[in-house]
Amino acid sequence: MPDPIRKAWQIPPENIVSLLESSDRKGLSQNEAERRLETWGRNELTLQKDTPLIRLFLHQFISPLVWVLLIAAILAFLFKEWLEGFAILSVILINAAIGFFMEWQASRSMKALRKLTQTSANVYRDGSLKKVKTTDLVPGDLLFLEAGDVVPADCRILEQHNIRVKEAALTGESNQVKKQIEALKGEVTLADRTNLLFKGTIISMGNAKAIVFTTGKHTELGKISELTHSADKAVTPLEKKLNEFSMKLLWLTLVLMLIILVLGIIQGRDFYIMLKTAIALGIAAIPEGLPIVATIVLAKGMLRLAKHRVIVKKLSAVETLGEAQVILTDKTGTLTENQLSVSVLGFEFADTNVLFENGHIQFEKKNEQYVQDTFAYGQLLKISALCNNASLTLDDQAGEHIGDPLEIALLNFAQSAHINLKESKMLYPRLREIPFDSNAKMMGTLHKNGNRPDFLVCIKGALEVVLGESDYVLSQEGRRNFKDKKAWLQRADRLAAQGLRLLGFAYSEIDEEKEYFFHNLTFVGFVGFLDPPRSGVKEAIQTCQEAGIKVIMVTGDHPETARNIAQKTGLVKSDHAKVVHGSNLKPGNLLNKEKHSELMNTQIFARVSPAQKLGLVKIFQEKQSVVGMTGDGINDTPALKKADIGIAMGKRGTEAAKEVADLVLEDDAFTSIALAIKLGRGIFQNIRYFVVYLLSCNLSEIIVVATIVLFGFNSYLLPLQILFLNMVTDVFPALALGMNKASNQVMQNSPRKAKASIINSRMWRSIIVYAMAMAAAVLGLTFYATYYLSVDAVQANNYTFYTLILVQLWHVFNLPGANQSFFKNEVTQNVHIWMALLTCVLVTFVMYEIPLTREVLNLQPITWEVFGMIFTFSLIPVFLIRFVKLLRIIE
Repeated sequence: MPDPIRKAWQIPPENIVSLLESSDRKGLSQNEAERRLETWGRNELTLQKDTPLIRLFLHQFISPLVWVLLIAAILAFLFKEWLEGFAILSVILINAAIGFFMEWQASRSMKALRKLTQTSANVYRDGSLKKVKTTDLVPGDLLFLEAGDVVPADCRILEQHNIRVKEAALTGESNQVKKQIEALKGEVTLADRTNLLFKGTIISMGNAKAIVFTTGKHTELGKISELTHSADKAVTPLEKKLNEFSMKLLWLTLVLMLIILVLGIIQGRDFYIMLKTAIALGIAAIPEGLPIVATIVLAKGMLRLAKHRVIVKKLSAVETLGEAQVILTDKTGTLTENQLSVSVLGFEFADTNVLFENGHIQFEKKNEQYVQDTFAYGQLLKISALCNNASLTLDDQAGEHIGDPLEIALLNFAQSAHINLKESKMLYPRLREIPFDSNAKMMGTLHKNGNRPDFLVCIKGALEVVLGESDYVLSQEGRRNFKDKKAWLQRADRLAAQGLRLLGFAYSEIDEEKEYFFHNLTFVGFVGFLDPPRSGVKEAIQTCQEAGIKVIMVTGDHPETARNIAQKTGLVKSDHAKVVHGSNLKPGNLLNKEKHSELMNTQIFARVSPAQKLGLVKIFQEKQSVVGMTGDGINDTPALKKADIGIAMGKRGTEAAKEVADLVLEDDAFTSIALAIKLGRGIFQNIRYFVVYLLSCNLSEIIVVATIVLFGFNSYLLPLQILFLNMVTDVFPALALGMNKASNQVMQNSPRKAKASIINSRMWRSIIVYAMAMAAAVLGLTFYATYYLSVDAVQANNYTFYTLILVQLWHVFNLPGANQSFFKNEVTQNVHIWMALLTCVLVTFVMYEIPLTREVLNLQPITWEVFGMIFTFSLIPVFLIRFVKLLRIIE
């Protein structure tokens, strides 16, 4: 086992490989890597330690609401009401236990989510390039890193091709850092260690082979992380809204408590009883568990999305999902399958269709031998194999080939044409690479030209760019000057209109090795790839459009290909839909009003650069739209970060894109975006459901108690009864409402406004109507029992108490909208609701059957006749509220 490496920047590449007992070609063996993992530990930063359970429990008592209850308990003991004092303490403990359980559950949910967001790296193990979880990396691992990757550990560079690194996360340096291979002398500052790659930095350009020399907390980032464990946990926007809302409600309740206390004193009621009633009412009126319940619902929602292969990285993103008004989506792999196959070859002398059958390539019969005998065909196969960073090795985790799907398709094409990929790379060893750049839209590699003294240059890229850079073309007669490029572009437009992705190929042979070799190119031909629309994407786009969400395609592909896919997926209806080309897309500040309006109504943008994607996000945000943006590359990260919802691709997305995104689609599918929006809207609707439920229940209690005090009834509720009501009717139904499945109706409504509060004026109207209906039923029975049945004060109190319990339990069925079926909706179909109701009824029954609790709650036996009366009155609000909804007084 190797010793820890110190001052890695001073050690030559070959020496550090030897010191780490690894190989610069094969990396480590899997067995050796597993042994080192046991010794070195996992490659992860020291996470902030979980809050000890005892501390988590004690934290439940740090609340003004609990302090008020403690005051009530102390008063009970001072007045020698021992039973009541211990009962209030029991309620405090039960509240603390529930809060503890909720926070513990939320913590467990977040741990599960952290596991889902683990990333992977390209690692050579046993000589093969594999995907390995970054947490499983060990010193000695040989990595392949390319543009868009987040460096997973501290590494020493062994090979590099035009690599540039963004180290702002570590050094604060905003400029890209150019890296080298050579060893450095002496003591060098962190920012000047240009032959090292540091964990957490981002490869912005080029690619490299590097060997890991330290992991986890021993990395430079790990050392910094050790200093930051005392940082406070960020509060999500929703939690902030809920906390502010609860505090406003607390002050309002304190005022009401004071009013009730004063009214009772004026009427000559016992001061102690009225004081306890006012305090208990205040506790009952405040949904103290609201922020915790909301956090659990959001976390559970995130886990539910994860089951659908949508990883939500931030709690606040779940809330924002329901506000999405514009989705800027890529085409390749999101709207299409991203399972490319070579379909058409284009040369100076012919276009020919290509078919794959049983692993072999087939051409149209009329062109088969003719094409295969040409020099151009051989060159195209050679470039496909050499100018390529993919691997046909299967990834152990995903069971798929490693690399870009387009490059995998080229390797499959070359291999099907009987090209030995391994021998080709040995015969033409790569010397340099100019990686694909989204601005240049080309990739180039420089190779030794077999046994010849010169060098071979292989180029592939966007067809019109490769055409523009080519001075010659291969024809039937050989190489000639390239003059008729316009005809090639017309051929390209015709094929792109059929939905084909086109890639141009060129080569050159030069006498000396150069760093830049995009010149004197000979155009070979093009390849057309078929990438069909994904299954279900048409329906998903239609669902989004019906939900008031504008879906816009933003792609770097050919305009005609973009239009074809847009039409096939239902994004646009006409085959003449307007497409804005990137070359004609100006920044928002340079657009006049007419052009700005035209751009806002465009649904297809083609040949768009990452900078233009960022510009489009800004333009739509300036119009107060909530924008979702999909991206996969390092250059997409500014737009992903700027968007209200950044959506990264899980399969083809770079680690940098995943790092800044709010959502990661593991299957890269647009259907997952539509599903995420639906579930996001459903989660926010559930939050509104249980907030409305809690507030209307609590308000009904306030109305009942205030009316009883105001009109001098003898049946006022006891403090412990109010506290019991709060425990039974608040906790279980509220949590169950948070588990509602999103109904299809949520996707038939327009997106809510970004600054919309949790409870709007329409909902407040509903809360008041709900509370008045419930209070009317309870007070109606109280009045009937007191004045017509002439029951005593204790019996009247029991009528009020039992009716309030049932009224509030049945209240869950009042929440669905008037346009939903009463018997078939998200509430009635939620099994958690029925379980919560059953639990509440059983708890009430047990409390009634136990003599001690019956005495504490001042309950008397009731007959079936009385229960029937209570049950009947408890159903009145359900029918009354349904009638009011049918009149459209409330929704």
